[in-house]
Formats: sequence, C-alpha cells, structure tokens
Amino acid sequence: MSGPESGPTRPELFFEGALQQFRDVAASPGAIVSRQILVAGRTVRIEASARGMEQALLPAFAHLATSDEAEPDLIVHAWDSESTAAPLLKPQWGIDDYRREGFIAGFNNKRFLTAAQFDPPIFRMVDLDQRRALYWTPSAARLSVWERGAPLRSLLHGWLNQIGLLAIHGGAVGFPDGGVFLAGLSGQGKSNIALSCLNSDLVYASDDFCVLSYKDQWLVHSLYCTGKMAPGDLARHPHLRGAEINPNPRDGDKMVYFLHEKFKDRLVQEIPLRAIVLPRVTAQGPSRIVPVAPALVQRVIVLSTIGLARWTGHETFTKVVELIRDLPCYELIVGESMADVPAAIAQLLKDLRSTPTRASP
Repeated sequence: MSGPESGPTRPELFFEGALQQFRDVAASPGAIVSRQILVAGRTVRIEASARGMEQALLPAFAHLATSDEAEPDLIVHAWDSESTAAPLLKPQWGIDDYRREGFIAGFNNKRFLTAAQFDPPIFRMVDLDQRRALYWTPSAARLSVWERGAPLRSLLHGWLNQIGLLAIHGGAVGFPDGGVFLAGLSGQGKSNIALSCLNSDLVYASDDFCVLSYKDQWLVHSLYCTGKMAPGDLARHPHLRGAEINPNPRDGDKMVYFLHEKFKDRLVQEIPLRAIVLPRVTAQGPSRIVPVAPALVQRVIVLSTIGLARWTGHETFTKVVELIRDLPCYELIVGESMADVPAAIAQLLKDLRSTPTRASP
C-alpha cells in the first residue's frame, strides 16, 4: 500500500477514476438497482445499472437474494455504457501489458486484482482493502448467454480465493442433510446428471460452478440458479422445457436454463458434502456407483478448476488434497437411461448416513 509520501499508485488512481464514472451514473434517480446476496455465508451487494446490467447479472443470483441489510463483505459496482450513456472506460495500459487470463501487468498486487477480456469486452477490478469491485462492459445487451448464466464468475473466483474459500468447477446435488460433489472435466456429464436430479426428491446446488468451505465439515455452496446443457440433451430432460433463456442457441452454444422460478423448491444455498462422484457415461446397462481411486478424482478436479482459473493453482491444489483426504470417492457409471441416475445417488447417500465422515485434524 502506498505511504503518505509516495502518493497513490497507478492502480489506485485508475480504480478511483473508474469508480467515479460509476458514481456519476448512480447520481441519476433510478439509474442503479441494488441487490444483496449471500455467497457462502458472505454478503455481497451488487449495484447494477438499471435495465442493462440489472437484466444481465441479477437473475442468476435470484435464489441467493437476502433482505438482510448487513454490511457487505464485498460491493460490486456493475455498469455498461450503452444503457447509461456513460463514457467508455479507457485503459491506461498497452497491449503488451496483458498477461495470461487477461491480468494486466502493473495493476495487480496484494490490494488489487485487475483483468480484462476482449470478446465481449469486459473489465473487472477488485480492491481488497476497500472490499469493492468494478465490472464494466460497453454493452450489457451484447454479453454472451454464457456470461448471463454465470455472471461475475472470474471476479468472484478471485475474491473468494483471497478470503480462503475454494471456488471450484463441478456440480452438487443431494438431500438437505448431505450431498455429493460432481467432479469431472467439461463434457463428462456433470450437467446432465445434476439437471436430471431436478426431476427427483434430490435438491440442487449447482451443475457447473460452486464454492466449497470447511468448518467441522465440508459444505458446498450454490452460486448460480442456472444450468447448461447441449441442445440435443433436452430430449432426456423434458422437465426443463420452458426454463431455457436461449431456445434457439447459436451453433456451438449450450442451452442455458434459469431454474429459480420453475424449480424454486429444489434449489438450495448449501449442502454438507458426504462424497465425491466422478461421472463416466457408458450408455450400457443400468447406472451404478462404485468406489474409485482418490488420486484419479484429485487429478480431474484440479485440472478442471485450474483450467478455468490458473492463477489460483497452488491454493486450489492444497484444498483439493484436503477434500479428497476427507471424503470417499466414487465413480458414477451412467448406463442406458439418465432416469435411474438420481435413484443411484440417493441410495449412495442413504448408505453413507450410517458411515462417519473422515474429518480434517
């Protein structure tokens, strides 16, 4: 942090200038919509430009909304220029300053996390001292359907990592008193399995991205009330019809579902974890769950999570080792029908109720 003699640093000056642009937008009556959500027990306030960022960001967090007016652990200021007539945010760095994951040389230190992407253009910056974050794009209407389904993912991932939580790639389903973490690389069937559980007695926390914490036991925390699936898979999940936000996806895009309204009673904010399950689709015979080597599961979780956030590699590896040590690991062999998968998971959890969970020392 800069001292009184050195003056403010470049990141400080840029952050304050960008924050002032947001404040100029917020000065107009009705220009900003504010929502408080609970993320892994932390209060996050999202202040979003009305109609623009409001529609792009807030629906995916609907199930985490809280009326509690507690002091937020993080405030996210989100706006776009098209819907607010605000000036474009002008970078104060050159093209050679961009690093892996979009991080910007000279604008990242113990206080600031700063990054940008190009398609679509998105700028994000977190001030860990002030517990404030900035999220800007030229046009909220041009954000991809993937971004709307998992908004603020990289920004929240970086912040959660800094406060000791594990933002992780994977799904989570189960009973309110205990569930499973669905591990796996992209395309291994996690989403199909998690979304099939919405048509059962099981509850749903995530299909693709969630947060883990440990205090006496491992908890998985929901982040988004969304789900993603290849268009051709909808035939296996007719219960999802009507929840999609892009019924005619572009080539290569997945269908994205907003689940809060149709499946409100099946969504949960957190579940205690009882096991880790790695899917393997064979499309033969009945689905079944069998033990699997923890080393294989550890490798898959680390690779899939670090692939989305390489800057958290060391911390992710350390926490995943602890997770694997504490929880039993299984392989879910998905057979001819996805319909029998929820029953297989439910039976595993019932069997595990009589088995004490290994605890970290």
